[in-house]
Amino acid sequence: MNLQQDIAPFWVDAAAWAVLAPALIGAWRALRGSFLRPGIAEHVWLGGAVVVASLWMLQIRVGGGPAFGMLGSGLYALVFGYSRGSLGLMLALVLHTALAGGAWPNLGLNCLLLAVVPAAIATLLRRQIERHLPHNPFVFMICNGMFATLGTTVLTRLALIAVSQAIEPLRPAFALGSYLGATMLLAWSEAIVSGMLLSALVVFLPEVVLTYREELYVRPRGQAPLP
Repeated sequence: MNLQQDIAPFWVDAAAWAVLAPALIGAWRALRGSFLRPGIAEHVWLGGAVVVASLWMLQIRVGGGPAFGMLGSGLYALVFGYSRGSLGLMLALVLHTALAGGAWPNLGLNCLLLAVVPAAIATLLRRQIERHLPHNPFVFMICNGMFATLGTTVLTRLALIAVSQAIEPLRPAFALGSYLGATMLLAWSEAIVSGMLLSALVVFLPEVVLTYREELYVRPRGQAPLP
């Protein structure tokens, strides 16, 4: 089932909104009064939402199965953090639904699976990397840009598959394993692209990567390493 195009049962959409509402309110309250400073970060946040919405229109099919494509959610959340990332991804979903003629009744469910879930996973992985690995710009760029986005993409895609299967199982003639395999292969390519983009942003526009703290990752010469 393509959750962005096919309408899910009413009780599924209602349950999704019940879970999404507290997450949406919490993200908004966390940013109240300090969402984004006017300038380049604001433009990148809005432009990134448009790019992600457009990226979701690039879909492929394997063996007549459901369509899938690159997500971009992990990188977006890693750049802007959980609250700004989840709200920006929700904006991307609204744009995508309007431009692609998507299923408006599924908006809450899609926001939960394509905005809140990847933003939460990306934030959790980023914090684990920050806690357990050396505080080095290369560690931040490579581990977050590639491995955190890979984990976020894979887990988000598995959540989408699980919900789709629960609502409307794939036809018996279609091998679920083939779909999962193609999804994992595409996740690797997305991780590589995401790593290159995050590295470029950290080098050329570090002020837009709101999760990158120079006082933590870049120390003056001669200063002892942080504990």
